[in-house]
Amino acid sequence: MIGGSIFSLSRGVAVASLGGFEWDIRFKPLEPPVNPIPLILRFLRRRSRYVMLSPLAFFNGRVRFNDEVFDMENYTGMVGFIKSDRYLHEWVWAHCSGFREDASGWFDLLIASPDRRRRVAFGAIRVDGRLVKLGGLMGWDFRGASDLGLLEYTFKHGGFNASLRVAARRGDIIVAVYEDPVEGYRFCHNSEVASSTLTISRDGHERVYSCQGRTFYEIVTPEILDQSLPLVKAIEAFPR
Repeated sequence: MIGGSIFSLSRGVAVASLGGFEWDIRFKPLEPPVNPIPLILRFLRRRSRYVMLSPLAFFNGRVRFNDEVFDMENYTGMVGFIKSDRYLHEWVWAHCSGFREDASGWFDLLIASPDRRRRVAFGAIRVDGRLVKLGGLMGWDFRGASDLGLLEYTFKHGGFNASLRVAARRGDIIVAVYEDPVEGYRFCHNSEVASSTLTISRDGHERVYSCQGRTFYEIVTPEILDQSLPLVKAIEAFPR
């Protein structure tokens, strides 16, 4: 509890009022926690903590902004975050909860640059009831393309080929500032309404899983990639 606000991951509750916003939300995890990064690597590299408490969850409640009210009923989303006293140099993160073709399916992909020299990919996919972790022990070298509004990644694993495409309109992207006490700031370019397509082929058969307007996509860098994007400023929550 912070002031009159309540945030509880264990109880699945978020109730607060701040800067013209009011929200009263409950969430129910539909999947247990998943961490695609192997335990040994989490011990070896303590820089940034990648946490996916529930890759698929139901959200119910209400959000009010001034005179506008938005109701949610069994909206599918995820509960996860990246936290640390010292962030990675940069990263790209994409997630979809619930495909149009498989409501209980999801994907999560993190592309990280731990040392500025290489980018590695970790992630997980659940489709048709099967969970597949990506990245192996130390992460796969990322051989794809990513920029402010587009991510494309093709890989092979476990006898199947897969390609992922995520697209975000620039008009749907905002920039938030993360503070790093060692290396200064990180700028998080974020869209919560991107679209994605995951294509999986195996033994000559191909299936497409889509997530239109409901894909989370962020790219975090030491510099702002587009100065014209709206910058989220800090809101004074409680007067001193």
